[in-house]
Amino acid sequence: MHGQGVSKGLCYAKVHVLEDKPIQFPTEYASAQAEEKKFRDALADVLSETEEMKERALCTVGKEAAEILDAHCSLLKDEGMLDPISESIQDGTNAAQSVENAMNTFIEMFEGMENEYMAQRALDLKDIKDRLIRRILHIKKDDLSNLSEMMILAGEDIAPSITAGMDTEHLAGMLMELGGVTSHTAILARTLDVPAVVGASGLMNEIKTGDMIAFDGETGEIMINPTSEEVKQFQESMKKQKEEKEKLKLFSMRRAETKDHQQLNVCGNIGGTDDLKKVMEYGADGVGLFRSEFLFLVSASLPTEEQQLAAYKTVLEEIKDKPVIVRTLDIGGDKEVKALGLKKEENPFLGLRAIRLCQAKPEVFHTQLRALLRASVYGNLQIMFPMISSLQELRWAKEQLEYCKKQLEEEQIPYKQNIKVGIMIEIPATAVMARQFAAECDFFSIGTNDLTQYTLAVDRGNDDVAGLYSYFHPAVLRMIEMAIEGAHAQGIPCGMCGEAAGNAYMLPILIGLGLDEYSMTASSILELKQAASRIDTAECKELAARVMRLGTWDEVRTELEKFVAERN
Repeated sequence: MHGQGVSKGLCYAKVHVLEDKPIQFPTEYASAQAEEKKFRDALADVLSETEEMKERALCTVGKEAAEILDAHCSLLKDEGMLDPISESIQDGTNAAQSVENAMNTFIEMFEGMENEYMAQRALDLKDIKDRLIRRILHIKKDDLSNLSEMMILAGEDIAPSITAGMDTEHLAGMLMELGGVTSHTAILARTLDVPAVVGASGLMNEIKTGDMIAFDGETGEIMINPTSEEVKQFQESMKKQKEEKEKLKLFSMRRAETKDHQQLNVCGNIGGTDDLKKVMEYGADGVGLFRSEFLFLVSASLPTEEQQLAAYKTVLEEIKDKPVIVRTLDIGGDKEVKALGLKKEENPFLGLRAIRLCQAKPEVFHTQLRALLRASVYGNLQIMFPMISSLQELRWAKEQLEYCKKQLEEEQIPYKQNIKVGIMIEIPATAVMARQFAAECDFFSIGTNDLTQYTLAVDRGNDDVAGLYSYFHPAVLRMIEMAIEGAHAQGIPCGMCGEAAGNAYMLPILIGLGLDEYSMTASSILELKQAASRIDTAECKELAARVMRLGTWDEVRTELEKFVAERN
């Protein structure tokens, strides 16, 4: 079978399948008062249990998983979600069925969102719904707190409430029939560094508890009850992988540099304070992208200035004097953050998002800018504006920053005076005018995910056209080249914080084009350092000159794969 690999690694172990038998809903209805009491008692129990799980998760599976459970607590207190349940009870539907009906409405809304991160939150709502109904009907679920041996955990969906109380010491890997790269299971697997595959359609019809399973958390390949010969080959691969991991660890103590000793500036992308640990452990030179929107997505209400300040301060103090580039709010119409009151858009990726949203809601932008300015005194903070498509937008954003500086001065609140300000290069219009933008910026950072999407007019989330999406496309490479050349013409550095920055095949051409900074997820840092140590700068420049003359992305990819293979 095949699914989507979301956490690298090879795994071979016995599987424990989470049974998810259909719930038999009662038809009887006591009274509005009695049914409301059942619902409210269950709500109080589930909320209390979730708060306990959150505290336990901090100690067992890390802060990121705890933050997901904290978001569950917020939802369990959200009257906007609870009121429809009570209204249904008052209309004569029993408590369990009312929870089912009302929450399915919210679940369908999230499942219909184009943004994958928000669509995956539907799985979190299903978890809350399931727990409320089971508590009302007194139905228990599997206890995984004390596994007897190393096990692969498999299910249609592995809910946060299950993983929070799980015996992680005996967790060999995770398999899911549903889910995507931003699902709770994917996040947890990467945090725990265990292999995981999600989106394995039909998985639950093919496996049962006790089956032996081998799978690859990178390719998504799954083998059920493999033959002895297949097991032997797989275990050989696992042994080689373990040896390779041990070699990679050596690079955590070194700065990234090429074979001819040219040092590379390699940084980490983070979505919150808990991501920082691995970035530091792997010897990153700083944080090249702090996605501040995660502060908005995990809360039922807008984060206050103090809450944002606390998050930025924590990262700056932890990383000491190394640079931290914080991207200001990058939320759009496809992410239905209730507190922002965004309307549904026909084409959200071309609509009210990022800096455009900040222009529409300057008070939200000002709160964030004030928090960032106040945090600047705790370290080497840099501010980056996303989705800039015109000089007018850049100038407006810088004016708002100056406005907030004056506010703080009047209030006698300290901040650093010379904070570097840059922009994301993720719209073709900006890459084309890179030289003009560079004259008014301190740095660039190329966001290849959106730059590729907008350059090629391909929605990478659409399966029908996803095969046309590639940052190896010659047109995308030319956009990258224009951004770098424009930055250097004005004497400012140009980095990259998109997915391409951590790709070992892209590395030679990026070195050849003169990229100044490479920022990526923590899991890619050591592999990139290793890849850099095998290549020579002069050879990379010759390669870049050849590749930029090619006409198709297949030709580009083939040339780069050949170059890397010869040096491995």
